[in-house]
Amino acid sequence: MGKNHDEGGRSKLSALKNHLPNSLQPGTSDSDSRIPARNKVLAAVVATGAFAAVGQPLLTDDGGSNAPERDVQSVAEQQTLRAAMNGSPEAPAPAELRQAKPAQEQGTQQGKTDKKQTADKNQAADKKQTADKKQTADKARAAEERARQEAQRKAVEEQIRLKKAFAEKAAEQAAEKKNAAQQVAEEAAKKAKKAAEKAPAPGGKLVETGRLTSGYHTRGGSHAGIDIGADMGTPIYAPSAGEVISSGPASGFGQWVRVKHDDGKVTVYGHIQSSQVEVGDHVKAGQQIATVGSRGQSTGPHLHFEVRHGAGGQETNPLPWLKGLNFSIG
Repeated sequence: MGKNHDEGGRSKLSALKNHLPNSLQPGTSDSDSRIPARNKVLAAVVATGAFAAVGQPLLTDDGGSNAPERDVQSVAEQQTLRAAMNGSPEAPAPAELRQAKPAQEQGTQQGKTDKKQTADKNQAADKKQTADKKQTADKARAAEERARQEAQRKAVEEQIRLKKAFAEKAAEQAAEKKNAAQQVAEEAAKKAKKAAEKAPAPGGKLVETGRLTSGYHTRGGSHAGIDIGADMGTPIYAPSAGEVISSGPASGFGQWVRVKHDDGKVTVYGHIQSSQVEVGDHVKAGQQIATVGSRGQSTGPHLHFEVRHGAGGQETNPLPWLKGLNFSIG
């Protein structure tokens, strides 16, 4: 027979109806038509669930001969049957529960996956933001360090420039002071020179101690100068400042000194014992230039003294020229 009928040919649905409470029995009267729709739905659910849960044991009398055919339903289906028998209007069908549970579990798993992905994204975004902030801070610090080093370099260069400028200014001032001091010294030397030239010789004498022994143009007019007798080695002085143009041996005089003075006159000192000056020396008035001797064509110690208009020029009387210089012969 079909699986919806028992061995006696009775419908399993009819057998299930016999086991339902009266309140759940379907009726055909008008009052039955007024049973709420939820009761009808409930009855259908209970009938289906009871049939699936109870199976043939409700219709057989054997003590478990069909036990291998009894399928133990899941706890969820039994709970559904209980809820239906207790009158719960909201109990879902077992098939719906079986379908809803995997969907719910899948939704929960998908939610966890979405949350994890979102958390991972947020964490990656936070890491990137932190890295960006660090990179920005590093760049700012590097720029600040470069600016500090540049400022320090400029400060050092400026300090070097100022020191160099100060050194140059100091050197310039030192040179100016040196030049000024040199100018002052030169002016002082010029003044001293002029003063010395104007100053009379010590005692105003041509020879320290001497006497005139032969005058100008004596001896038949051939004597070009004057002779001043004195002891050997007596000092001889220059009556006026000038430059030494001769100092050493001379024909007839044995040894001489010649001085060219600033007024152009040239004086001659002959028969000297020794010279105290050299050619090129500048002598001042009253400076010792030689000593009395008797060299050359001489009969005794004396100074032969001449005054000429330039080197090799015409001789002139020495006495008036000496008098003009406030000098005496000795």
